[in-house]
Amino acid sequence: MTFSYRLVMPLLLPLIFAYLWWRGRRAPEYRLRWRERLARQNIPAQWRDGIVIHCVSVGETVAARNLITKLAESYPQLPLVITSMTPTGSDILQNMFAKSDFANRIHHCYLPFDTTAAMRRFFTKLAPRLVVILETELWPTMLAQSEQRNIPVLLMNARLSERSARSYQRFAWLLGSVWQQLTYVCAQTPETASRMQQLGVPADRIEVSGNLKFDLALSAALKQSAADWREQQQRPVLVAGSTHAGEDEIVLAAFAQVLTQNPTALLILVPRHPERFDKVQSLIDSGGFNSVRRSQCTAVTADTQVILGDTMGELLFWYAVADVAFVGGSLIERGGHNPLEAVAADAVVCSGPHVFNFEAIYERLNQCNALLWANDQHELAQHWQSLLQQPDRCQVLQTAARNAFTNDTGATQRMFAVAQQQLATQTQTSGRTLAMMKTEKIGTSEIWYDPELVAEASEAIFSADYWQQQQQVSGKASGRSTAWFIDSGENKWLLRHYYRGGLVGKFNRDRFAREPVAKTRAMAEFSLLLKLRELELPVPKPVAARYERAPVWGYRADILVEVIPNAQDLFHILSERAILTETWAEVGAAIKRLHNAGVYHSDLNCHNLMLDADNKVWIVDFDKCGFKEAADWQQANLDRLRRSLRKEREKAREHGTSFHWHESAWQALLDGYAG
Repeated sequence: MTFSYRLVMPLLLPLIFAYLWWRGRRAPEYRLRWRERLARQNIPAQWRDGIVIHCVSVGETVAARNLITKLAESYPQLPLVITSMTPTGSDILQNMFAKSDFANRIHHCYLPFDTTAAMRRFFTKLAPRLVVILETELWPTMLAQSEQRNIPVLLMNARLSERSARSYQRFAWLLGSVWQQLTYVCAQTPETASRMQQLGVPADRIEVSGNLKFDLALSAALKQSAADWREQQQRPVLVAGSTHAGEDEIVLAAFAQVLTQNPTALLILVPRHPERFDKVQSLIDSGGFNSVRRSQCTAVTADTQVILGDTMGELLFWYAVADVAFVGGSLIERGGHNPLEAVAADAVVCSGPHVFNFEAIYERLNQCNALLWANDQHELAQHWQSLLQQPDRCQVLQTAARNAFTNDTGATQRMFAVAQQQLATQTQTSGRTLAMMKTEKIGTSEIWYDPELVAEASEAIFSADYWQQQQQVSGKASGRSTAWFIDSGENKWLLRHYYRGGLVGKFNRDRFAREPVAKTRAMAEFSLLLKLRELELPVPKPVAARYERAPVWGYRADILVEVIPNAQDLFHILSERAILTETWAEVGAAIKRLHNAGVYHSDLNCHNLMLDADNKVWIVDFDKCGFKEAADWQQANLDRLRRSLRKEREKAREHGTSFHWHESAWQALLDGYAG
């Protein structure tokens, strides 16, 4: 991302919103949900730490259906946030998975405009572990924010025409090194892979995986619905799908010619963009056709000649009921739309000549004699009439189209394997994640909690007085502040309030500057512990966390975590006895596991390392900790631990007490750290 791009994008926002308002004249949806366009909406905690999948609009959404399903089924502990840019894509997304078993884990929002402020808010609120972009919509700020946060970005089902490649080259001075910021690319074709390498994608980060739409298949339920509909109508059906301005007139004129020889024929006309529905209805009316609108649920009678497909997400169904389909965007210089949905539905494909957006697919169909070309209304009418009179020819074309792509399936599995590889280092299916947590807003507080450990959230559980009244306080630990040990019956917890340290703490005891709830001290530690538990690192379970908005300024915070059963920290153990060389090696190995996972501990000392009855090492207190790229902080962590051991030894000498640590033990720890 270049400085020029960072400067230009915010300046364009007024024009972009003006454009949305203007489009809202015909499509009111464009005037809604503007907060999402700037990432200013409230996002539930359960949406965090999952997978973000960006589908620009309708085509990408439909193509990604099988991949999204596979991800949702394979990672039941993760939320999937699917973003789009258009209301049409939004509508389809929200309907597509509404009846699935994982509907409660599929969420949708608009991708915000690509300004630094908006994208920073977006990534702060969602904190995804993986970003998947469908096809080729690359936003420099989005990629920059992902790179800064070490979030892998996969470009899947990527396609790049020669024309688009030239455009990217022309604006490289503005966009910057977007191609190098991609973690991996799954290209549809060798041509796309070659063009992307020329633009800067390293050869070892790209593969040809095929096209997701080759894996498109109709569900049994959809096939049955289509068969029932056909049985009810008992008439020849023509479908014109994804039509654009300038094409509807041609289609209707061609259909008028068909009616002269096939008066029972039925045309289903499906415009590409919802804002054109009313305009197309006017064209139908002015043509003198008897028509119904799908959205009005009006019965289709024998007199009905045209159905206006003005609902979202039904194009595949319409193709499934068709004898012959015309795929729009091809009679004008729009570049066409993907014909594979029609092929999957066993509809014979007709197309105009302008198909440069999907040139390779149309070329394959053409080579297999599996489609018909029409340059104008007369040729389209001739094809429709001919095919309706020759059902055997329709079957030949259908078979040829199916066979054209027999050897091209499997893209979904190949792309899933790439995503799986990226998730492997940070995801365990047995772990509990934020998607499984619950949140409650009570007064000025927000509480995140694990429903397996806390039956019902309340502010009382963060009060030591409450637990003392219940006679469930079993002890306390003192340091900068007091932490309370809670015996809640089946579970033992540690309650800790967050306090300020240093000079600031002398006049501001426990208030912190306000920031997004997810970034506050308690919520950040709660989220991090969940992540570390999922990675099977030796840390305690988080139980609950509270953010409390303080009057006038700032917030206060508390956290409840699991008490490690039968465990003591190294300080108390070494105050009583020495530990074995082998145990020091285990301590080093535990720290190494933490570092190998990229986890920075802000205060690694002998009070935050524990041994249980089986001599298993545990690491606790992850306030102000997080993930970092490998650097000198690992050594700094070790140095901090060594200083704490030396400090406690010196204090013991001054007070005439014991502290059983010697410098020779440090080498054993380092040996364990080295593995």
